Amino acid sequence: MNHNNSSSAVDRPESGSRVPLTLAITGGKGGVGKTQVALNLALVLARQGYRTLLLDGDVELANVNVMLGVYPGMTLEHVVLGERTLDEVLLPVTENLDLLPGASGVPGCLELDSARREDFLAQLRTLEQGYDRVIIDTAAGLSTPALHMVAASHLAALVITPDPTSLTDAFSLVKVLHRKGYRRTPSVIVNMARGATEAQTVYRRFSTAVSRYIGVQLHYLGAIWRDETIAQSISTQRPVAMMDDSDPSCRQFWTLADMLAVRCSQGVAPANGFARYWGRLVRRRHQQRSEQQPQKAVATGSNREWLASLGERLHRSQGDPLSRYRLITGILETLGESVDEDAVEALQTGLAAMNWEEAPVTVRRAASEHFRQLARVVAPPEGLRPEEGRALGAGADASGEPATEDSGPG
Repeated sequence: MNHNNSSSAVDRPESGSRVPLTLAITGGKGGVGKTQVALNLALVLARQGYRTLLLDGDVELANVNVMLGVYPGMTLEHVVLGERTLDEVLLPVTENLDLLPGASGVPGCLELDSARREDFLAQLRTLEQGYDRVIIDTAAGLSTPALHMVAASHLAALVITPDPTSLTDAFSLVKVLHRKGYRRTPSVIVNMARGATEAQTVYRRFSTAVSRYIGVQLHYLGAIWRDETIAQSISTQRPVAMMDDSDPSCRQFWTLADMLAVRCSQGVAPANGFARYWGRLVRRRHQQRSEQQPQKAVATGSNREWLASLGERLHRSQGDPLSRYRLITGILETLGESVDEDAVEALQTGLAAMNWEEAPVTVRRAASEHFRQLARVVAPPEGLRPEEGRALGAGADASGEPATEDSGPG
């Protein structure tokens, strides 16, 4: 296939005339090649003439930086803190492609005061309007920032591999997104497949399970074959999309970009854009905080007694695992219905470290009742039921081959 690299071949909008198409590349677990896909696809889009912005949403691993051989001293977190502007942390990669490192720092704007928050969001809007395509390499898994990155995008592409654990983790991601109200059609990219037959088999197994048990329809965006050249590109710090487009390794990502263009031509769900999504989220959060008074979950009547006792016991506790949860008493008073899953996880960790055997029976009963109330407020993510695991091929044999269709529910 002869690809035209000239920007004149691309029908691009006027700068700022509309929000750019935003694609989140995500995955249920690490090690599926998500960052490789995001980086190489962004490079191809840039070579096709699209002004492209790549957001590195996994600041802890910073894999994009490693694959490009660039090590920025500043990230988006410095912008959120007011120490730098967006233009100062933006890294030019190639013609038409820029990298914004540390995009996972965007949620930090939730905690800014009004003036700094509006300044940051204005910078984000201005930056966004200068591009045709925004590719987000999200953090892997079910973290809140990763879920928000998906929600802020026009399209989400879920990277899976033939590995059964990849499928079960991706299944959990789709399940959580659906439970939280995500109603767009996720696309799927099968990575590290040994050929078209395996890629189609893996996709059919995954999409069938997702449709049957979650009620979500998926879209097949494409596949990337298992390729030694792609694997070696990490150590050479030269992504395959920088090679000649006649190279087989590079050509796979041109094909993927073409499939993305076809997907876009079919129409995508409307979205307000990355900057506007975060702006609306931030303002909604602050409005809720100003309008709602925290509910006293346990700080009234006889419950004050056990709360004081619990606080005293934590205060006397020796050793860091216990002492760092002394503030649990204040949390219990103010959480009410504002509790989220992160808070529940922190509470669970603290409670597990406590020596409950020494607590009076009345204290244990009161604490038990309170945490039952919290459990009713926050429904934990559903686990993978046995029949769902079988449908995804979680019972693969030792060779790593996917289980047969017979392993699914009858």
